[in-house]
Amino acid sequence: MSIYIGSFAALACIVDAVVYEGMTCLKATLMAIARVFLLLAIAWFGWIQAPRSAAALESIIIAYPTTSSQFTPLWFTREVGLYEKYELDAKLVFIQGGSVLLQAMLAGQVQAAQNGVAETVTAIVRGGDIRMLGVTAKIFPYSLIAAKSIKSAKDLIGGRLAINRVGDVSAYGSQLALRKLGLNPDKDVTMLQVGGSPQRLAALQSGSVQAAAMDFMSGIRLAKLGFPVLVQLNLNYPYLGPVVTGKLLRETPALAESFIKGYVEGIARFKRNREEGIKALGRYMKSNEVDILNKAYDFIANDFYSENLEPEPKSFQDLMEEIGEREPLAKKATIAQVFDLTTVRKLEKEGFFKTVFKRP
Repeated sequence: MSIYIGSFAALACIVDAVVYEGMTCLKATLMAIARVFLLLAIAWFGWIQAPRSAAALESIIIAYPTTSSQFTPLWFTREVGLYEKYELDAKLVFIQGGSVLLQAMLAGQVQAAQNGVAETVTAIVRGGDIRMLGVTAKIFPYSLIAAKSIKSAKDLIGGRLAINRVGDVSAYGSQLALRKLGLNPDKDVTMLQVGGSPQRLAALQSGSVQAAAMDFMSGIRLAKLGFPVLVQLNLNYPYLGPVVTGKLLRETPALAESFIKGYVEGIARFKRNREEGIKALGRYMKSNEVDILNKAYDFIANDFYSENLEPEPKSFQDLMEEIGEREPLAKKATIAQVFDLTTVRKLEKEGFFKTVFKRP
């Protein structure tokens, strides 16, 4: 079961100024909160009505912040029954934007997620009762794609740039790319929150924005159509990882372990089974472009997802320096403050990762 929650704007309003279709931040927030609670209530009612198996599964809501191709293994894990294998009745919930997703977690409406490290760190250093359990993706991959009318970086000045949501990894990626081009992300462009990769792609193709931060698959699709790639980022920063609430860790740590085991085994199966993985990618991305699907799969399976969830100290510190430009508290953040690695280290000691990532 997968549920879509389009907005929950409270934390996004705190993190940065919000461009939200002419609505005030307060109005947008109130409407978004009402939508979130309604949809989560529907999900909960579905749980009550659903028949239970002989061996009762533990219910858990797992959120994700975007519909980009790089999240395919999360959905794939649900599809092939690996959460159930570890006795979880997992409901996948789309909450647009990593900072918005975290607000839902802090409100107790979501127990787990795959989310960007950058925005999760910001929430933690500000006192949020959440912890990351590891790093699943250790490179920061974004392409800054421009409209066909843009000939140089200077042409972006005064223009609009499409992101998922203020304060999430698409916004951080855009800021990094703009600085690399010699532009000031706070003054030279206006960032518009238009949604996930499909929505940003559509905004760029329609001409409503002059540039967009895109995931790998959307980037190669647009480049093939003749859109100029201004910047291709592949930075050695911790990018994505599993997140759980502090309450879940304290009260039901076995649930956190089941979440990690199911999801990591899903990543491993996606990486091992090329044909199955490409079919899943095409299905979720609604694409039958064979050349693009092959390139996207190779990147996601071979380069993007790590087989070791331990954060790397130097790359973590480099990211903290970058985040610290906007959130000074991040400059002093430590791995121990952000991550609870108890489960990952236990599974590593037991040989779990070696077993699931072993290729025939």
